[in-house]
Amino acid sequence: MANDKNLNKDQLKAVRHDKGPLLIVAGAGTGKTTVITERIRYLIEEKKVSPEHILALTFTEKAAEEMLNRIDEVMPLGYEQPWLSTFHAFCDRILRNEALEIGLDPSYKILSSPEQWLIVRKHLFEFDLKYYRPLGNPTKFISAMLQLFSRAKDEVVTADDFLKYTQKQQSGKDTPGVARRDSPGVEEMKEAEADEESKEKLLELANAYKKYQDLLISENSMDFGDLILWVIHLFKKRPSVLRKYKQQFEHILVDEFQDTNYAQYELLKLLAPEKNNPNLVVVGDDDQSIYRFRSASVSNILGFKKDYPKAQTVVLTENYRSTQIILDCAYHLIQNNNPDRLETKLKIDKKLISVRKKLKETEETEPEVIVSDRLENEAEKIALKIQELIQGGNYSYKDIAILSRANNHLDPFVTVFKRMEMPYSLVGNRGLYDQEEIRQLISFLRLLVSQTDNVSLYNLLLAPVFGFKPEEITEILRITRLQKILLWDGIKRYAASENHRNIEVAARKLVTIVSKTLSLVHKRSIGQILYDFIVETGFVENLLKEETVESHLKIKNINLFFNQIKKFEADAENPTVFEFIDYLEMLLEAGENPAQAEIEDIDTVKLLTVHSSKGLEFPVVFIVSLVSDRFPTRERSESLPLPDDLVKEILPEGNAHLEEERRLFYVGVTRARDRLFLSWAKNYGGVREKKPSGFIGELELKPVGEKNEQKTGQLSLLGFNIILKPEILIPQKKIDNLPLKYVSYSQVETFNTCSLKYYYRYVLGLTGTPSSALTFGQTLHRTLRDFHQSDLFQKEKTLDDLMKLYEHHFIGEGYESIEHKKQRFEEGKEILRQYFPKSKELLGNPIYLERKFTIRINDVFLIGSIDRIDQRDDKTFEIIDYKTGEGKTKQREIENDAQLTIYAIAAKETIGINPDLLSLYFLERNVKVSTRRTEEQLKEKKEEIIKTVEEIQKSDFPGKSGHWCEWCEFKRICPVYKTGGTGF
Repeated sequence: MANDKNLNKDQLKAVRHDKGPLLIVAGAGTGKTTVITERIRYLIEEKKVSPEHILALTFTEKAAEEMLNRIDEVMPLGYEQPWLSTFHAFCDRILRNEALEIGLDPSYKILSSPEQWLIVRKHLFEFDLKYYRPLGNPTKFISAMLQLFSRAKDEVVTADDFLKYTQKQQSGKDTPGVARRDSPGVEEMKEAEADEESKEKLLELANAYKKYQDLLISENSMDFGDLILWVIHLFKKRPSVLRKYKQQFEHILVDEFQDTNYAQYELLKLLAPEKNNPNLVVVGDDDQSIYRFRSASVSNILGFKKDYPKAQTVVLTENYRSTQIILDCAYHLIQNNNPDRLETKLKIDKKLISVRKKLKETEETEPEVIVSDRLENEAEKIALKIQELIQGGNYSYKDIAILSRANNHLDPFVTVFKRMEMPYSLVGNRGLYDQEEIRQLISFLRLLVSQTDNVSLYNLLLAPVFGFKPEEITEILRITRLQKILLWDGIKRYAASENHRNIEVAARKLVTIVSKTLSLVHKRSIGQILYDFIVETGFVENLLKEETVESHLKIKNINLFFNQIKKFEADAENPTVFEFIDYLEMLLEAGENPAQAEIEDIDTVKLLTVHSSKGLEFPVVFIVSLVSDRFPTRERSESLPLPDDLVKEILPEGNAHLEEERRLFYVGVTRARDRLFLSWAKNYGGVREKKPSGFIGELELKPVGEKNEQKTGQLSLLGFNIILKPEILIPQKKIDNLPLKYVSYSQVETFNTCSLKYYYRYVLGLTGTPSSALTFGQTLHRTLRDFHQSDLFQKEKTLDDLMKLYEHHFIGEGYESIEHKKQRFEEGKEILRQYFPKSKELLGNPIYLERKFTIRINDVFLIGSIDRIDQRDDKTFEIIDYKTGEGKTKQREIENDAQLTIYAIAAKETIGINPDLLSLYFLERNVKVSTRRTEEQLKEKKEEIIKTVEEIQKSDFPGKSGHWCEWCEFKRICPVYKTGGTGF
């Protein structure tokens, strides 16, 4: 065998394994791909196995392609290729050939994740949904339901299986967890009601799963989970078909076995049953199982020897990548996952031994810990450390990688690298639609659809191609706000002026291009419209002024965006700009955001998540943001978990989430060849200081490895604290022109959530498109205000009067569809029908309706409006605030409600009323929940508001990302917003 001399004894043993099942435990950097490649070559050349009798399965397309390329390199020209693909591609190939056996059309279409979302969105009102289609936000649960259906398929739970299970739960006579009594108490009754509601919700989901599957069949479509599920069904229903493929595949090899899910393993067991002593070779490492969020089941590799008791085991421990110091640290770390590891279960030795050739210029160096006082300085220090390494002459930029737990943790490093003009590239990073150049192109298309879209127009004003100066944009915004006109109308007024200042010239250029395009929008394709825009504005020429990596990436991103447009134009029945924007909005709502461009084989620092780094290696690795709640992250449960009874995976003895996070950190550590740096900061923008990740301590580093905080300060002189905002308008420089005179509760709440959102909404005065939740809330508030006006004069009004007011006030904007608006309208009527009699029981006599107030807070006035103040029968006063939507009614949350506290302060200071009760009336549930406030609580809240107002007055309005970003109307122009914030 020609390549025997290149294999160590354990690799050779695995390659030359004779027959029967084999488990290859391949640690990081031990050459597992080489072993699989050489085994396939060995079977074909030495054992004379026909390639068509070899099946090799991988986890990703990239892995399959890499393996195929390696086989091509070692095999002679003209050889027949084995079956080598991902699990999904393999199943697709089977179904294309055999689908008719089970009554399926083999010309089916495979849906991507966004396409799954879109098909549900299209037929949403055909689903029999109550809990999971709230009319205030009907698409809220689509993604969660699809994740549930996918999870069910990964556990080989069909829609019929799920439905049978839920129906069985429904038919149960006894309520679990509730003791049977002759006269049950209130708590027992509540628990029984909650349990009954849970069963109804589960049945609703089961019916939705069935409806979803029926939709797929009717449209001759499948999702990725279907591919495996249908093949399992095929093999079980048609034994002759299964027998054919069992006979064909004499040898089966599986790469990254630790990443397979239950369904994939079941498929393997059908093709290679244990009783046949099959030639099934699985390769993997339980310590590198990091895809639980994709339903990967580490129990597959942990239980393989139990399922195949005759299987032999080969352990690869000779590491060709890292220094021994790095490997020892990684081993100390991963020991903390015992006893849930193969090393313990099989009593094998998995300690990796470095056998790589020593590099003269590289000494074995202890990993270093870099500690900073805050996030900005962490990025700064690492940038300076990289420069130091480059200047040392042993490394180039491409030898260095920065790894993070989540995508958005990389943003500060991008900012610093741009400022220092250091070459970098984001690897495997989604977010094409978030890139500045793409946001501006989308903004142009949105403006063509609606000239009232102030957010998109503002984003266009920032585009360098039009030449607006920051102070000119400030002037435009100020004038349009004072004159209360649309931003577009303000731009047109400047364009119509005969002055020749820069602001008028820039406005004329923008208005001319938009007006010309509007006249052609129905005559030209989307691609042609956008191409003309790029040419006429000099969009690309502007990018090419400097030959930089960043400018080339921007151009590649534009090409990727044009590819998206071409695909839409090829698939859509009516490919207009209007249809494309609607389609794009739905894609974004579905969470779709394609990968941005990458430039390979250039000298850049690589920025990527640890998940994306799997299978890669770098001479120097920095792992950043190593603090609690970031790495490891907090455990996030599934929105709609699959019932435990339907889950077949065997969970580990220890904390499954923490063990997976530790494996992920282990993967990051073992990417490093020569040098490893671990970095954390004491402050990431919160109130409390962060603590270092416990994983750092588990590496058992020597104390000398830690680098204490140093005052570098070089980049802080560049104003690092403001560079996350748009290039235009450093807010603290402009606040004097836009003095803060009035502030509302909404402003205070917005600022505390995200100060950059406050800046967009209240400083710049930008307005987003109204949502149906907002307009529905306005409808009910106005209806009840006018209806209860009669109560102030002791005039009786009927339910018919209430309905007439509702119909008069109904606002039909922001709804998903005509059907959505119709159903929401009817729901509103039902809410008011329930409210009409109930309100007489729950409410007193109103003495004020929508009472406006103004409170002086130092030199600023706090303004607002109280929905109603009632005088109760006992002559005490009650403040009521109406709430629409799915508001939470837990007492603890009501007691902490800031808005009610502000209303209590306002009532006391402006009209001399000291309310006894503060209540939230949840209209959709017809429930009132009340609380009280002490004098001390009112005083504390007022001091909080004073502090917040002071912070607003001196703020530089930095952006802050979080779960609220998904619902923010400014996310498409926000520089710190990233979709897909899971970090994968």
